Amino acid sequence: MASSPQPDLGRRMMNQALAVLAMVGVIVYFIYSGNVELDEPVVFEVTATQSTAAGTADVIPITLALRLTNMSKEGAALTVPSQCDTFNWFLTGLDNEFVQSMADEGECKKQTVSTWLDANKAMEETHVLALDPKRVHPGEYRLHVRYWGHETTKDITIK
Repeated sequence: MASSPQPDLGRRMMNQALAVLAMVGVIVYFIYSGNVELDEPVVFEVTATQSTAAGTADVIPITLALRLTNMSKEGAALTVPSQCDTFNWFLTGLDNEFVQSMADEGECKKQTVSTWLDANKAMEETHVLALDPKRVHPGEYRLHVRYWGHETTKDITIK
């Protein structure tokens, strides 16, 4: 008489249930730790490049490539309180001590500015930051960028 496969089947089902439970646990961990944001349909990315070494010019130019991507199935309205709030930045040391910020280009009218970002589309823009070599020296810094109401922080190295 052949042995019954029932004990082996039960063991496999138990292993599969534990594997599924482990996967759910990992997903829940990433959501609660903030590594996955379910509510944010717009993703903001910044790429910084330095074309000239510090000390070779009157300014240290840092080129920022900004990209807002709407990951949702619906368009998104992007609204800020004034034109000055569409793009802004400041630079700190890794200890978060202030180093430099965007130059004040005059008084901005408090007039709401809006634009539209279609579903599954991206908006890209490039800005050149003119860092002051009297304030910024070769080393590690933290760049804080705000673009159309979305913020990010990027560690950069000045060469």
